[in-house]
Amino acid sequence: MADHFIQGSFAFTCSNAEAALIEEAWQLAADLMGDFEPAPISDELLAAFPPTIGDKPLSGFTAIFDDANFPDFGADIRVANSIEDPKTCTVTIYSTIDFQPWPIAGLIQRCCQSSLAVAPVGFDWSFTCTKPYLDSFGGGWCAVFPDRIEIEFTREALSKALDGVIS
Repeated sequence: MADHFIQGSFAFTCSNAEAALIEEAWQLAADLMGDFEPAPISDELLAAFPPTIGDKPLSGFTAIFDDANFPDFGADIRVANSIEDPKTCTVTIYSTIDFQPWPIAGLIQRCCQSSLAVAPVGFDWSFTCTKPYLDSFGGGWCAVFPDRIEIEFTREALSKALDGVIS
């Protein structure tokens, strides 16, 4: 038996309004995971995550997770105001156990459209294991753009390189 971990840590800059939207979404996920009654949802958050199921207003939000019944980013978040530019914040997302790249990328794409129009956000992560099991190590990278999310695992990149696709 071994323990497997998905680890990641990165930071990006966005507007105060975008950071507030990320914090609201992060709290909503925590409330839903804990079976708590969520705080009233802002119109901005509902607009960023329009419903995918007509009678379920949060279905657009829970759709970014692999399991809509388990809305967890697997990470912690820290938001700090910028001293140099009072209109921006630095958002740091980090985890040493269960970092979830797809939902985190989806959150950034939906909440930070204005900032992503200026520059994409990128991050990487690692898979680690407490024992040297085959296929238990690796990682990946993600680039978030206003109109798409590109994610690739190191195993995919290695296969391409071994096949001569990457030079």
